[in-house]
Formats: sequence, structure tokens, C-alpha cells
Amino acid sequence: MKSGERRRAKGEVCGFPFGLLPLALCLIFFLCFSTGALAKKKITKPTDRAVYHSNQGVSYLNRNDLERAEFEFKTAIELSPEYVEAYNNLGIVYKLKGNYPLAEANFKRAIELDKHYAQAYSHLGAVYLAEGKIDDAIKTTKQGLKKDGTIADAHYNLGLAYLEKTRRDKDRSWVGLAEDEFKRATELNPNLVHVHKKLAEVYQSLGEYELAVIRYRLALGNEPANPEIWNKLGHLYLEKGDNIQAQNCFQKAAELGGAPQGASSGAAQDSGMQMGLFYLKEKRYQEAINEFKGVAEKNPLNEKAWYRVGTTYLTWAEEEHAKRNNTEASRLYGEAAAALKKAKEVNPQFSDAPYNLGLTYLKQGKTLDAQREWEYTVTIDPKHARALYNLGLVYQGAGRVNDGLNMFCRFIAAAGNQYQVEVTAARQAVETNKFKCQN
Repeated sequence: MKSGERRRAKGEVCGFPFGLLPLALCLIFFLCFSTGALAKKKITKPTDRAVYHSNQGVSYLNRNDLERAEFEFKTAIELSPEYVEAYNNLGIVYKLKGNYPLAEANFKRAIELDKHYAQAYSHLGAVYLAEGKIDDAIKTTKQGLKKDGTIADAHYNLGLAYLEKTRRDKDRSWVGLAEDEFKRATELNPNLVHVHKKLAEVYQSLGEYELAVIRYRLALGNEPANPEIWNKLGHLYLEKGDNIQAQNCFQKAAELGGAPQGASSGAAQDSGMQMGLFYLKEKRYQEAINEFKGVAEKNPLNEKAWYRVGTTYLTWAEEEHAKRNNTEASRLYGEAAAALKKAKEVNPQFSDAPYNLGLTYLKQGKTLDAQREWEYTVTIDPKHARALYNLGLVYQGAGRVNDGLNMFCRFIAAAGNQYQVEVTAARQAVETNKFKCQN
């Protein structure tokens, strides 16, 4: 029995629950080009001129000049209408452009001309997967691997299809098959960094941390200066409970210029921000605050660190308030206000700091202080939708009906496609009062 068949997933794939697997983040299209000089013997041999244009197209494709590549491959096909590799490469161009119907048509044409041309099956399978045709993707990719089982990228794409089938069918048994395909891909080509990363994510979701560490380390062996991989390895060590190793990885990522997910570029320079964000996600509030405060102590002018301290206290206070631990909630609101004031002091143009300070004041029953902070927020950021909406509510509550409706108008304009529930409420208030919004 294969190793992957013995393992079963624990509810996640690629680090996401079954229902949330983002295919676009997992699927990678590989540029496995063919040139006339390397082509296998076909029914009709392309002319030398066609081979020249196809090779030119590959050169442009390598430079990501898709328009010129498309023209060259079309020229090669015009000169030799049964030029299999030219159809395959033209399909790659359309695949990269996101024109899946044309990509599909060209890969099918290549297969029609040469049923043993395995690369076209692999690319066609990737297109089917991008289109959500999971079963077609699996069937087609496996057909290609029967023609040539040594194509590493085909094994990778088949593994991705199995993961997507896991998400769709909520059948964990497919994860083991995906693992086997990823492992086969790295056996064929040990330098495929993206495959090592994907295997690491699968192992991490299975709780097999040592194997995940091995795969991340293999990926770093090829790309030691890749901050994304260092960040991922850091998060893995945190899940393992190895905080020292995690911090070392985050520090390495910061030295390489890697911005942590969910943090600004200014905050990215300190691994403590990464640690804090992880603890915050786990609702380990005191540990998160300690990390953010550590960053702020090293750099008192880091407004993002102070902001994170304040918003973490605010979130914590909300939980305590919900539990009716009012004394503790009151203390935490006070800590939140102090940190957010500091963030605002460090950077008076950082609009989210006064906005959240206003929320904190509102929770403390200081409505006028909240109003002043939100008025300040929209002064420095006239399109800060949440502050505009809250001001509309405050003004209406204070009997300043027209001022409130004006804020609702500004909120509706600033919200765009966000905050649809609040937009509906604001529109109803404007329409009920027959208030005319000024454009």
C-alpha cells in the first residue's frame, strides 16, 4: 500500500477547510514548451520556416510576451497546418491569457494530430481543472501519464485535481492519492519548489509536522532567499509549539524583505509582528499583546505595533464583555484606548487608529469622545466608510438629522460593494426622510 493511501486528511487541504480550498492559489500552469528541434517524429513534418517561427514563439513565451508568441505560433501553424507542437504552444498562450476555450481547442487539436503527445494531455487537464471540470481533469491527465509517466508537472496537476475533488466531494481518501502524485513529481524532478511547498501544506493539514518541515526545507534548498517559504515554515513551527524556531524563521523572512500576511510593509521588519498575528488568530491575546509590545519597545515609532496592541485589547475586551466580566472588560478597554492613542500620536494620518479609538470610547460610554475621533478620521480620510456610517448614527441620535443623513449619503458613495447591510439601512433612512444626496 502506498504511503499516501495509509494517510487520511483531517479536514483541511492546502491549509484550508474542504469548502474553502482556493483553486486559483493552488493551480499552476507550467510552461512546458516544445520546439521543432526537439519534436518527436510526426505524421507530417513541419517545414523549416514553420520550425523557425515556433522557436521564435517559445523565445517570446519565455519572456512573457504573449502577443508576439501567439503571432509566431499562428504563423507556424499557417505554414504547417499539422504542426503538433505549435498547437500545444499556442494552447499554452491562451491558457496563460485565461482564454480556456481556445486553449482547450488547441490542446485537443494537438492530441488529434498525435494521440501519443503526452504534454498536450497534461495541459488540457490543467485547463479542465481551471474550469472546474475536476473529473475531466483527472481522466485526461491520467491518459497523458499512460503515454508518458515521466512528466513531473502532469503528476503535480493530477495531485491538484485530487485535492480539488476532496474539497468538492468531501471525501478525504483523495488526499492520499494527491500526496502520492506530488511525491512522484519530486522524484522525477527534485527541484520543483512549488511541489515541495504543496506537499508541506498537505502534511501540515494532516498534522505530520516533521514531514512538512522536511518539504519546506527542501524547497528552501532551491530558493534559500524566498521569504514566503520562511514565513510558512515559521507558521508551521508555531503550530508545532516551537516558538524559538518560528521566530528565527520569521526573522529570516523579515531580513529578506518578506511582508507577513495581514501586516503592513512597515510592520514586516520585525518577526514579533508575525508571532503576534499568529497568537491573535489563535485568540491567545496576552501572548499576542506581548509580541506587539515587544516590537513597539524596539521601535516606539512603529504605529502598526501600537495599533495591534490596541485592537487586540479591544477584541479581548469585547469577549470579556460578552461573558459579563464587566470589571475586566473595563480594564481592557482602557488599555486599548491608551495604545490606540499612542498609534494616533505616532502617525496622525493613520486613519484606522482614531476610528478604532472611537469604537473603544463608544464601548466605554463616551459617545462625544467617539464622535470627535470619527470626525477626525473622516477629516484625514474623507472616504473612510465605517467612520462615515457611525457618524451618521451618532448625529441622528443627537437629533442632528440632516447632518446624519448627509453622512449616510457620503457613506453610500464610499462603501462601493462593501457593507451591503449598512448601505441598505442608510438608503432607507435617506429615502424615508426624502433627503437629496449631493454628488
